[in-house]
Amino acid sequence: MKLNHDQKSALIQASKLGIEYVDTTILHLKAECPEAFHTERTLRKRRFHHQPATDAPHCSFVVDRNS
Repeated sequence: MKLNHDQKSALIQASKLGIEYVDTTILHLKAECPEAFHTERTLRKRRFHHQPATDAPHCSFVVDRNS
């Protein structure tokens, strides 16, 4: 499932107000539609194009950020 138009708009509006608003909006959206967000389990199956900058769990990546 993906976020609907209203949910996407809420995130865009929150981004204009600052990271605290983004974090709060994400918490609400995760409660409203948790299937729209990755979990530790689903991230382990994800293949990124670029190597993640953090230690995010993942299956693989295409481009090494250190190259």
